[in-house]
Amino acid sequence: MKRSKIKTSRYLRGQLLLMLESLLLVLVTGIFLLNKFLSFDISATIFDSIICLFFTILLSSIVLWGYRNHLFKGVKYAFRHYIICLSIRRSLIDSDYFVIRQFFENDVIKLPKISLLFEDNYQRAILLIENRVNYIHRLDNVQLSSALKSFVVENSYLTKNENYYCFELFDSQFERRLTFDSVADMYAFSSHISNTELFIDKITQVPLHHSLIVGQTGSGKTYGVYSFLLQMLNKPINYHLFLADPKGSSLSVIGDILNQKCTAEDVDEIINLLRQFNNKMEYRKSKLKAKLPSKLEASYIDFGFPPYVFIFDEYAAFQSVVQTMDKKHRDEVNKLISQVVLQGRQLGFFLFIVMQKSDSSSLPTMIRDNLPLKIVLGNAEQQTYVTAFGTGVEIPNYNFRIGEGVFTYPGIANNPKICAFSNLNFDINDAFQSKRGLCNNPRSMKKRG
Repeated sequence: MKRSKIKTSRYLRGQLLLMLESLLLVLVTGIFLLNKFLSFDISATIFDSIICLFFTILLSSIVLWGYRNHLFKGVKYAFRHYIICLSIRRSLIDSDYFVIRQFFENDVIKLPKISLLFEDNYQRAILLIENRVNYIHRLDNVQLSSALKSFVVENSYLTKNENYYCFELFDSQFERRLTFDSVADMYAFSSHISNTELFIDKITQVPLHHSLIVGQTGSGKTYGVYSFLLQMLNKPINYHLFLADPKGSSLSVIGDILNQKCTAEDVDEIINLLRQFNNKMEYRKSKLKAKLPSKLEASYIDFGFPPYVFIFDEYAAFQSVVQTMDKKHRDEVNKLISQVVLQGRQLGFFLFIVMQKSDSSSLPTMIRDNLPLKIVLGNAEQQTYVTAFGTGVEIPNYNFRIGEGVFTYPGIANNPKICAFSNLNFDINDAFQSKRGLCNNPRSMKKRG
């Protein structure tokens, strides 16, 4: 039987109700006209009963529709719910995601149960679609994006009991990016964020952890770093920042403002800075070990230790020079980086790596895999996404503007989710100048040749 001739059981039930309502309406109209113009004597009781039956069926249809589409949440909510669910059902039929059942000895389509819940004033939504063993085609192969109107699938997974596919949706017309016209506005917003969390946009907050930020020139990754730095400097706890910039660009200038002792440009200076960072981590390890007997599995947060963050800009440029060194130096650099990413989380020592591409020739796979927060900004090449997130990931089909991209973080975004760094409409240099001396130990600016 051709699929185009098979109807859904819901459609047939709806058609039966519509036919019954139409029949009763015609009957009521006919009786009224017969009584009025032909003086045909019809019992008032029969007439009233037919009218009552008509309105009962009509009201039942309205109540059923309202229940299915959550009319109690408002007419706007109900109609948006109805339109999207109808579109999804059509998409499931087109994708052969159904089973055939008998309805009055006719083949009918049985679609999976669908649940749609709007959140945050229609900016986000949760879609649940039933998973059944007798559905031949797996739902993770069904393209739902075209059926979701302005919504885009941000994340998808099976529920714990595997009875439903869960799709996290967001409205592509929603502006998630924050705009700050003054540094005071940014500090006011960040003051509501935990001391060991950082925000990216209106709806994205991530715990402080090892991070990878990837993006071509002009993608906005530098302003992303500025945003993270300013947040760290505004926390009530003291963030100890170490800045490495092998190209001697803007991050190096900021480092000179904040603390020249903990800023490096030359490769040898950067390696020495990594040694200092590791030495402080070893010292923290001894202090934490002495306290662990009182609280096993605790971390630096539990004992009030301040975090240390090493921000490494243009990491690939650094590695290109390291690769020309002798094996002893290469091994030492690899060991210094590896120790931080493997031991740093509990101790409160974190590495932020910023680069244009994260291929294994510049960033070893072991190190990349141990950077939980991964951000790729701009419309990157497919290979860039693969090296950052691994194979088999689906990147949202979105035309990214400057500062926009996708990120992953375990438990928050297991699959790439869209994010957008803030617009900083204020003097960045003045913002960092106001924080001079608050990071580690202040030191006067060095003269540049």
